[in-house]
Amino acid sequence: MVLQEEFRRIIRSELSRRGMSQRELARRIGITNPTVNQYLTGKICPGLDVVEKFFIALNLPLEFAASKDSTARTDETKTGEA
Repeated sequence: MVLQEEFRRIIRSELSRRGMSQRELARRIGITNPTVNQYLTGKICPGLDVVEKFFIALNLPLEFAASKDSTARTDETKTGEA
């Protein structure tokens, strides 16, 4: 759950920073605008392949996603929530 929230936060922040619409992001990724909206509202959970497409479309380093994933997993392990 933490990773989904972080994914949504990152993508929304980047869209805002760039002045890019969800429609433009959808076009770059090759999915529909309603599908992008469902990812960003948490109605559907993106797989790693989709996360990668979002990051590539926004020119974000994939290492950023991987480092967030590792951090979240470490935190879950520490709290026993994994």
